[in-house]
Amino acid sequence: MRAKYTNVCIPDQLLIEVDTLVKSGKRGYSSRAEFVKEAIREKLDKMKE
Repeated sequence: MRAKYTNVCIPDQLLIEVDTLVKSGKRGYSSRAEFVKEAIREKLDKMKE
């Protein structure tokens, strides 16, 4: 399946926190997009419970 892209607005402080985490390499994320996709998947899974 080919990925479709969209833009979302994220508050600056939240974006700084995500970027700091990604740049640290501590959790294994290689990009901001990878982090956001996983966060969305986890949230959707929790909402299904």
